Amino acid sequence: MKLYKVLPDLSRKNHMAIWQKALRQQWSAEDLDWSRPQRITSPRLKDQMARVLTPVLMGEQAALYSVSGLIPILGLNGEVESQFYLTTWAVDEARHTELFARYYGRLEREPLSIRRFRSGYLFQSQIVSTEPAEWLAGVLVSEVLAKLLLEDFKNLDLDPLLSDICDGILRDEARHLGFNQIYMEDRFKDLHLQGQSHVDAAAGHLRDRVQRVLDCVPPMFDEVNEELAAIGIDRHRIYSELEAGANRRLDRSIERGRRAAKGLQALSSADDAITEQG
Repeated sequence: MKLYKVLPDLSRKNHMAIWQKALRQQWSAEDLDWSRPQRITSPRLKDQMARVLTPVLMGEQAALYSVSGLIPILGLNGEVESQFYLTTWAVDEARHTELFARYYGRLEREPLSIRRFRSGYLFQSQIVSTEPAEWLAGVLVSEVLAKLLLEDFKNLDLDPLLSDICDGILRDEARHLGFNQIYMEDRFKDLHLQGQSHVDAAAGHLRDRVQRVLDCVPPMFDEVNEELAAIGIDRHRIYSELEAGANRRLDRSIERGRRAAKGLQALSSADDAITEQG
């Protein structure tokens, strides 16, 4: 464990750049027009939406809990630039939780309880970790899944307010995934400098972790299978894109860390890392 410095280093420019972007891009639920007429009026569709949005809301709550626990750990490790960024990630997840809680009020419905949606609880419990890279590998699956589902909700345009909520959250998710890439590239650059055995051990562990979290997704889809189909979301396409996307992002960070360690490629800038998540 590193001792926390009175004067932090702040030398990792890509971490500091994405922190500054997060500060400038903050927004509030109050920026949206909640007075617009509700387009989702069918009681059946409201019931379906309440069930389908349950894993999304649970994901935001779990992310808020887990990211908040990592903030002091990064400080104790001397990773202050990353600690800065995670403070904004926590704010983002709090905002997302508020948005969906208020949207449930608009639907006049409640999400499934944990007792009735155990698969969702098990999925989120697999992500929690006090080791930053391990947590980021797990949350990578959650973030990519949220991105895919919100893109579908936005494209379906079931309710203008929900589309605006999705649009705002998707910008936040792109930034979270960008930070994930930046952090992992740095981590694997350092590991490559220590030796290939360190890289192989870490890469194998994180790939296994991604797969364990991925394995928890189909049981969640089983719980809301009929509702997903009725609304127009193809669970099989979502899972295929999720599996490919999560593994591709992790592998890209590992490879870029290797190339950076060998002087073959610079680490990703904040702009590039965010753009690549689109």
